[in-house]
Amino acid sequence: MRHSFVAAVILFLACGAQAQEPTVNAVESLSSNEYLKLSAGLQALYVGGIIDGVSFTSYGYSLPKHDNYVRCVRTLTLGALAQEVVAWLRSNPSYRESMAGAVAQTLGAYCKATRSK
Repeated sequence: MRHSFVAAVILFLACGAQAQEPTVNAVESLSSNEYLKLSAGLQALYVGGIIDGVSFTSYGYSLPKHDNYVRCVRTLTLGALAQEVVAWLRSNPSYRESMAGAVAQTLGAYCKATRSK
């Protein structure tokens, strides 16, 4: 838990230092343009924070699809998922919602595709 907090603080400081455009609201802490400007390591760290948050929420609320989610997420490294998110954003340039939504869209498409194989 302590490591997650330290990572979140580092990410917050790094993103703030690199941010080029103001964010619009608390739900969109980082725009897709800001995310694409981050280094691959910071992109992976950001995606990891989203995955941690979703995992915490789905487990904590005993959501019925939690095990499916965990099974799918475990098939990717954070770096690979971050690269998938970059590819998804580049193929959807008009996307203007939260980065958490972009990660969810990317992961949803990936999990659906791998489940059907």
